[in-house]
Amino acid sequence: MRCCSECFTSTYLKDVINSNNILGNCDFCNSQNVSVYNPEELTLFFQNILDLYLPSKNIGSSIEEQIEKDFKGKIFSPKITNKRKDLLAKIIANDFSQYKKLFKGKILLKHQYDSSTDVIVKPLQISWERFADEIKAINRFHLQNALDLEKLKILLSRYVRRIPKGKLFFRARISDSINGFATNEMGCPPKDKTKGGRANPPGISYLYLGDSIKTTLYETRATLFDYVSIGHFQLKEEIEVINLRGDTYDPILLADRNELEDFLVHLPFIAKLEQELSKPRRRSDNELDYLPTQYLSEFIKSMGFHGVEYQSSLFENGYNLAIFNSTNFTCKKVEVYEIDKIDLLHKSVTQLQTRKN
Repeated sequence: MRCCSECFTSTYLKDVINSNNILGNCDFCNSQNVSVYNPEELTLFFQNILDLYLPSKNIGSSIEEQIEKDFKGKIFSPKITNKRKDLLAKIIANDFSQYKKLFKGKILLKHQYDSSTDVIVKPLQISWERFADEIKAINRFHLQNALDLEKLKILLSRYVRRIPKGKLFFRARISDSINGFATNEMGCPPKDKTKGGRANPPGISYLYLGDSIKTTLYETRATLFDYVSIGHFQLKEEIEVINLRGDTYDPILLADRNELEDFLVHLPFIAKLEQELSKPRRRSDNELDYLPTQYLSEFIKSMGFHGVEYQSSLFENGYNLAIFNSTNFTCKKVEVYEIDKIDLLHKSVTQLQTRKN
């Protein structure tokens, strides 16, 4: 039986299979005339993944479901949803006896069993919380609770994303009239008018962009009948940013480098940093609350990167970029939109608090 490049979402695996230059029909996803491969030749990649797991009696899921949960669709394609377990068994057929217990019941990542991993991760989380408290309320420049910058640099370097030349992003400004703003008015505010944001300190301008027009409309918080100018910003040359959304990693590549377990162990800490950066601004916010993420952004800038990418908290299908140097982009055109409908989703916070009490 043969699998194919369409059985996987991992770019690394797809490249391995496509480089084989053998076309045929897939026995697992039924794709026709595609690059095919002997599943057993992928054993080494998947041994490193299966070695991360242990059988579990009470919590966890079946092997195919747990891998899907832990890696969020980054290994197997939806085309083989019903055959993931069969393909996995075929891949490690020569060593199946070694992993037989993982195929019988529920499984769970070893580090979720092992409390010793807390010794690795909790100091980072605790040091971030202590650092954040100190920089906001005690010391601004000479910190007693300094971060482990070398460890942070290693972790952040795993989240590098290259953005190709010519890529379009968007920026919105609410207009007073249907005439909107000109292209030269859509960039960063001047330094003397720059307020502190989640990423930028006061007086230092960053270019905040969204991946889509809809994302920028949400981020601008435009309301009914507002006119909104949308600038189309095009990237001049390829840049590298740190993507804290955590969706650019390839588990097969990390497994091949024996880095996957350490990556998964620290993923909650990185998610904490991203959560802090993506929090929506509120009118009641104290700008001192932005100091920790401003520090984080400047640290990323000091590493030589061009910006930081993070999830939009106002639009779940979008993301934002904070670009350190606005000259990386050119505003090619501006379009003016009128908000003609708003759908406000809501929940009762009072009811939730009552239940907790």
